[in-house]
Amino acid sequence: MSQRSIRAHRLAIALALAYSGASPATDPSHGELGPLAAALFATVPPAALSQADRREIAALTPLALRDGIVVSSLLGCETAMHPEVTVEDLNGDGVSEVFVVAGNSCTSGMTGSSIWLFAKRLDGRWSQRLDVTGVAYRVLPTTTQGWRDLAIGGRGSCHGVWRFAADNKYRYVRSVKPDGTACPGQ
Repeated sequence: MSQRSIRAHRLAIALALAYSGASPATDPSHGELGPLAAALFATVPPAALSQADRREIAALTPLALRDGIVVSSLLGCETAMHPEVTVEDLNGDGVSEVFVVAGNSCTSGMTGSSIWLFAKRLDGRWSQRLDVTGVAYRVLPTTTQGWRDLAIGGRGSCHGVWRFAADNKYRYVRSVKPDGTACPGQ
């Protein structure tokens, strides 16, 4: 990564922190977050997740912060990632689940991006419910076991449909074209 890219990435994190109104150095709502959680959740409104939730989710991700840049924590794959974090209530319980989309070719192959989903368990702890290579996700109107189904887009024209399973994780069920029709070989 060039020095220019590194400076641009650091500036993007600083702007995201400023835009969110949260600075880990000055905002008490982020004071105990730690640098990775502060960078990861910089664009997520403070009311969306508690500090403890942000810290716990950040610790579950395969991400690290090196010189102000979010990178993979996998040895040999420490190139820059540009994570996008969104919160959505997928099961209608009033508690948001957290999507993290980030990656690079070392961690996510030719797609270059992975999607992780984190949700609270009944004991109040966070756990990973999805870990898949993909560039984007879409929450579908259909549900399985009370959880919204997901469409995960990758490099091709077909999207994988993922449904919530009995083991409390999302599992692949089939591939469809963007119009919802079956992909060849399905």
